[in-house]
Amino acid sequence: MEKMKLRSSGPLEPKKIKKEVVDVKTLPFLKYRGKVEYYNNSIDCAISCDKLLQLANKTSEDFVLGFDMEWPFSFQTGSGKTALIQIAPNLNTCYLYHVSTLTKIPVVLYELLSHSKVKIVGVNIKNDIHKLSRDFPGIDSLRIVNNCIDLRPMARSAEQALSSYSMEKLVNHFLNMQINKSKNVRNSKWDVVPLSKEQIEYAATDAYASLKLYLHLKDLQVDVKDEFIN
Repeated sequence: MEKMKLRSSGPLEPKKIKKEVVDVKTLPFLKYRGKVEYYNNSIDCAISCDKLLQLANKTSEDFVLGFDMEWPFSFQTGSGKTALIQIAPNLNTCYLYHVSTLTKIPVVLYELLSHSKVKIVGVNIKNDIHKLSRDFPGIDSLRIVNNCIDLRPMARSAEQALSSYSMEKLVNHFLNMQINKSKNVRNSKWDVVPLSKEQIEYAATDAYASLKLYLHLKDLQVDVKDEFIN
């Protein structure tokens, strides 16, 4: 008879989620249907960020932000300067800050991202923050990185058998949905003002997906802890 693993015998292994193999092409698309606030100048970005900063100051808990960035890419010149910053403070609102024409990030945006109560969630998010600091002077990436929560380690703790931990694969696996990663939009001219309707939908969905995945993975972690207690 297999011996039961006692609490004192060492840490319990994370619960593994058994999933049936599903044809990804049959999954419905994840679509963001909430409010989008799009700003493409320094003053409007600063006013918007100040409102979020006030919310962060008032909360007694972590102020979690779904986060992503976009920039133009060329096979000849490589990655361009950060053009767009996407922030989702909840599942019904997404802020798009089109910073491609700015030489400096609004100070209040930096204060928001580095706020002690703010948690920024996304995939490979720390590299995004380092890129942001390279593209804009006055950004101390180390202050912001301390607030970052990468979704990939959370996903590994729930399911270690995934072949990839990209945003696309995480949405497939954990949300049972597809996410639009059309190269026509992904590799489009993100630095051009204003953004197209397709770009806005793509960008908002990415930040929304980051927050939705985080909340889902956090629930899975709670379920595992509850099972261990029981």
